[in-house]
Amino acid sequence: MPLKLTHPLHGLVVAAHTPFNADGSLNLAAVEKQASHYLKHNLTTVFVAGTTGECHSLTLDERRALAQRWSEVIRGTTLKLVLHVGSNCLEDCRVLAAQAQAIGAIAISAFASSYFKPRDLDTLVDWCAGIAGAAQETSFYFYDIPALTGVSFPMQDFLARGAPRIPTLAGLKFTNPDLMAYQFVLRADNGRWDVPFGVDEHLLGA
Repeated sequence: MPLKLTHPLHGLVVAAHTPFNADGSLNLAAVEKQASHYLKHNLTTVFVAGTTGECHSLTLDERRALAQRWSEVIRGTTLKLVLHVGSNCLEDCRVLAAQAQAIGAIAISAFASSYFKPRDLDTLVDWCAGIAGAAQETSFYFYDIPALTGVSFPMQDFLARGAPRIPTLAGLKFTNPDLMAYQFVLRADNGRWDVPFGVDEHLLGA
């Protein structure tokens, strides 16, 4: 059975920058300041270690430490945590996904592997199922960002094929400027899917 979506990603979901020290090490002390700033401006959800968070510049240990710190800082506040767990290594994705569930993230997201790219849509769905399977009680969003991954498949077809194979599939983080495709996925399955839009240029120009 599909997982019941309890926290749809509606409203402004802030993509957090990952803070660094001058020597390139993580500045985890700055996370508290980031969270305070978001709370001051009545933001409710933070997306950690995505594109803005420079996930591919971080080691696995750094990503785990960053996720842990965010979970500690927002505990007892109104901020909810979404963790990006994508990587070119499936086992790293699964480690991050399992951690996300353990520390109380409301959702995980992952983009496609971008070095050895999935050769077809079924391969991509299998990849995502492998990630989501490590966090079976946490909503999963595929992160569609073809400009950076070089992976571009019709997302309406991804949802159709993913639905029976990824029980936790909640929708898409749609960072794709194809607005016609966006309309298709918003309306797929009578509006079943949660599809937060991630192309900031379009939002700023609205």
